[in-house]
Amino acid sequence: MIRRRTLLLLGLGTTVALPTTAPAVASVDDGRSGITAVKVTRRDSLGMFGGTPYERLAGTLSGTVAKDEPVAGIDIVTGDDGVFAYTSGFELIRPIGQDARGEVVVEAENRGNPLMLRDFNGFDVPGGAPQDVSYSPGLGNGFLFEGGRSYARVQWQTGFSPGVPEAAQGVGQVIVRDFGRLLRDGRLGDADSPLGSYRHRLLVGLSQAAWFVTSFVAEGFNEARGQVFQGAYAQDGVGNQLAVNAVAAADGEPQTAYVRPDGIPLTPRQVLRRPKSDPVFVDVAAYTDYYRLRASVSRQEDATNGYHRYDWPAAHRPTLTKAQADSAFAQGCNDGEVIPLNAIDNRPYARALLVALERGLGIGGPPAPMPRERLFTAGAKPADPALLNGLPGREVSVPQVDTDGFPLGGVRFPAAALPLGSPVPPALTPVSTASITATCGNSGGWHPFTADELLERYGSLDHYLAAYDTLAARLVTQRLLLDSDRQPLLDQAAAEWSKAPAQS
Repeated sequence: MIRRRTLLLLGLGTTVALPTTAPAVASVDDGRSGITAVKVTRRDSLGMFGGTPYERLAGTLSGTVAKDEPVAGIDIVTGDDGVFAYTSGFELIRPIGQDARGEVVVEAENRGNPLMLRDFNGFDVPGGAPQDVSYSPGLGNGFLFEGGRSYARVQWQTGFSPGVPEAAQGVGQVIVRDFGRLLRDGRLGDADSPLGSYRHRLLVGLSQAAWFVTSFVAEGFNEARGQVFQGAYAQDGVGNQLAVNAVAAADGEPQTAYVRPDGIPLTPRQVLRRPKSDPVFVDVAAYTDYYRLRASVSRQEDATNGYHRYDWPAAHRPTLTKAQADSAFAQGCNDGEVIPLNAIDNRPYARALLVALERGLGIGGPPAPMPRERLFTAGAKPADPALLNGLPGREVSVPQVDTDGFPLGGVRFPAAALPLGSPVPPALTPVSTASITATCGNSGGWHPFTADELLERYGSLDHYLAAYDTLAARLVTQRLLLDSDRQPLLDQAAAEWSKAPAQS
């Protein structure tokens, strides 16, 4: 009996192996919306993960979008036959052998980049089309694959996918939907798909890609002859939508793969409106998202069944390299004044929430309730109005803070409960959503405590690490941190302690 598992919108799942004698191209054309051809142009061996050999398939998908799809502008780009034809790049990383597969995590790219793959596995992912890039051995820490997951992505954004027209960018939503259908059903017309089938499917995205995930679900694309993705994870989503389809159709403005500058974030009930097809939805807000992305607005109403929100004291973008930070300041962030940045690591907590979502769906064991929501205590106003990206006619607030400047409530990271500095300013100015390049407000500042201040607060490094580990262990029991990430976090904390300046 073949053992099968669940398919996720980020991309884990059971697959059918591509026979060594299979043609490089499989295709079908029935005139409806859907994938019509899969062209595998490379097949790389990735070595062993958890005792299982893995492979990477990459290439291009071709398909059609029918004129009656709910895609703004589709009538402009369809031909006389009533369909629009496209080609888009994809990749699939999977265990070899059907009985070893089951879950696939599908990532929505961010400006063509797989940022969740980067963060989950902790390695630098090269830029470029998925069929053109190669990965370093081991794929970082191997997190996504040690547990038997698969991972996939497909291009969806105009300017990155050659198949998504500027006049009808919702075509990218159809591509992701039909890619998910292909992974769900494992069929390409009357033949088996070379990519296989996956019982469990998750859709995931970070920042701009999280807004894609939110739009995808809110606009009804998770239904295609049944549910496409059972789970969705939107990190830094907070109800924001992309103006690629429904938003542009409503306001009549040009389509763009970004939020409208004054776009109003959706509430949980506006995201999950289709009980038969809606996924279990995990939404994450970073501290800076309250200042730049109006994270308070999406939770001014109560949650709805299947929606789970978690607020983090880290910045939206905590992992800038020195070159990236220097570039941000050179381009005017914080009025060009160079300051240390809040670098509290949120990646371990992202891994824990992915596992929690899997357990909530019954992947890897009996279903377990999601951890209870953790929201910041909102209702405050920043002392400097320039720190808040407000909305005309709407109440927008930021979290209340403790004496060190950390937000009250939320998922209380040990690094926030036992700080080595203060997160000031909470976000870099300008905190704007005026354009896709206006991203200063994704980062926050940092005022490190001196070595003497640390000793006065905590006594010694050993005392500090013992207290830190106690808090980390508590988060493990709450399923908001994986036990495997406890020691790496302690090592990080010790390294940060050693960097404390001698004096302010």
